[in-house]
Amino acid sequence: MRWMFLKCLIPWLLAANLFAENATTVDDAIPAVVRALPQPKVQDFPNGLQMAITAKNEAAQNAVIQGINHLHGGWEMEATRHFAHALKEDPNCLMAYWGIIMSTLTPSPETGPTRNIATERMLDLVDQGIGSELERGLCYALIKYIQEGPQAAANAFRKVARDSPNDLQAPIFICLFSRSGYDIIGSPTPDQQAAEEILTKLLEKNPDHPVLLNALLTIRAEAPDLSASLPLARKLVQLVPNYPPYFHLLGHYEWRCGNHGKAASAFGKAASAFEKWMQQNNATNADCPEWVRSECYRITALNSMGDAANALAAANKLAKLPLVEGRTSSAGMRLMLWEATTLPARIHLSQSEPDSIKKAIASLAPPATLKPTHAHSLAYWWIDGLRLVLEGRRLIDEGKLEETQHVLAAIAQHGEAMSRTQNAAAESGERSSWTRAFRALEVYASELRGLAAMAGPQSGIGSAYNWFSSAADRQQPASVLMPPMVLYPMAGRIGEYFTKIGKADDATDAYLRALEMEPNHERILQSLKKIYLSAGKEEDAKRIDEQIKHLADD
Repeated sequence: MRWMFLKCLIPWLLAANLFAENATTVDDAIPAVVRALPQPKVQDFPNGLQMAITAKNEAAQNAVIQGINHLHGGWEMEATRHFAHALKEDPNCLMAYWGIIMSTLTPSPETGPTRNIATERMLDLVDQGIGSELERGLCYALIKYIQEGPQAAANAFRKVARDSPNDLQAPIFICLFSRSGYDIIGSPTPDQQAAEEILTKLLEKNPDHPVLLNALLTIRAEAPDLSASLPLARKLVQLVPNYPPYFHLLGHYEWRCGNHGKAASAFGKAASAFEKWMQQNNATNADCPEWVRSECYRITALNSMGDAANALAAANKLAKLPLVEGRTSSAGMRLMLWEATTLPARIHLSQSEPDSIKKAIASLAPPATLKPTHAHSLAYWWIDGLRLVLEGRRLIDEGKLEETQHVLAAIAQHGEAMSRTQNAAAESGERSSWTRAFRALEVYASELRGLAAMAGPQSGIGSAYNWFSSAADRQQPASVLMPPMVLYPMAGRIGEYFTKIGKADDATDAYLRALEMEPNHERILQSLKKIYLSAGKEEDAKRIDEQIKHLADD
């Protein structure tokens, strides 16, 4: 068994420098940032995942079970802490090593070396015959993921599921690794549909199982319409009260369904719980990217429901938090760079106030301030690209359209250069943030070209429709439970175009399309209300006005 593992992993092990001559200890398999934190507290997971764990004592077994439930909840740091505690109790606990590897799969300078040592130790234990057949099967599936990727892992988990039909983890991992999302028109792909069916059937047998429910809601989170699943998200936080990852998931569903006040409340509960966790454990936002994510999403919800003043106040406060010294490569600090530092500028971009662009430009950190972060994160590509977009918007506002064309050319060159960093983003663990930012810059670039056309000669205004349509087509629903990077639905720009050329019915259709992307977006609702009033549709305008009044309801 050991030789079969090593034969396929020799190139990877060599690259990871796992054939070190020096003997390793248990601490070597635990990230230093985890060792620096106190022993984790026990979280109550009613009806959570249970599994027979091979370990020398009950304390190690319970710690692994805690880690497994946190792992499936998406709280990787807390999962790692519990798996690390299990190793302290039993240095030969196979599932503790498996858990540390699973919790630190995303490449990171802070966790990569210890993950490699944990992998070597896990292979040693498998070679010694430690662990049950189920435990060794889970280890094999993990190695298949490292070696060959998600589809190979899904196939390996299918074998585990056949051999251990009562285990719930294997089918969950099958779904997580095999699902392929939704196609361009929003329909589930065959693999996505199969994954949802597996979890739905399991939930029919286990209707109050929070981990199964969370898994289904997680893989559905990018669907075009989440309204049918919203009751399940609300049920989840009732099954496991006060668990911040589940409140964040609920916030995502509420926001995508247009319930901005409820979303802000759910994100607020998540952020408060994460903040309490940081205080109790003497941790920082470098250790808790989940807090950064929830706070950014809460602020986004405030903005989309029309509470721009409070959204900007909170965004400015968040963006001004200093980076934790020596932790710029951490998941939390990287998320601060990709998301939080640009949030005030993006909120200003979503507004229509006369001085919004000047304020947006002023809110971005100067390039010299960001230079020390270049060695730790690729976020500066996103920030510099956004800076170019803002410069183009400023020139349009000032009527300097010829200079705007130079900026557009610079944005295109910047995009080409940034595209060449994609592999580096994947290797450094920033692929998700990089992809979101790159797509956002594409949307902003198309929008900028449309706005330039709208501000130019009447003879060229028609091209604005094509550019706004391109921006709208590129814009996708918020992904990986993150808030959108572009905070204004681009179909609204199409509505503005049709309004300008006097086509009220087409403008109405465009604004309704924008509301399909972001239901109850306050600025879109205000524009739609104006269109109805100008067309004499007072009852429709009154209905929209009532929607606006209830946006803050929680």
